[in-house]
Amino acid sequence: MNEFEQIESSQRQHHNEIQHQMKQEVLETEQQFQIFSMLKPKIYPDGDMWCCLYGEDIVSGVVGFGSTPLKAILDFNNSFNEKIKVKV
Repeated sequence: MNEFEQIESSQRQHHNEIQHQMKQEVLETEQQFQIFSMLKPKIYPDGDMWCCLYGEDIVSGVVGFGSTPLKAILDFNNSFNEKIKVKV
């Protein structure tokens, strides 16, 4: 293998690694939204924050807050996972 082929092979390998990493990130993002999409909680502005609520109220339900809707959803997912851990 000459020097040009070695460089090309190295670049191809690097490209494949980047593609794999991007696919992993997409899968992780999809997993983050699975809980949200299955439960379909309410999401609404609450003062200067966003609230993501599943249930009747923030005391008895599962809730997440964030400065953006996305951050509220991610906080909701964390809260949901914590409630599951406590019950198990």
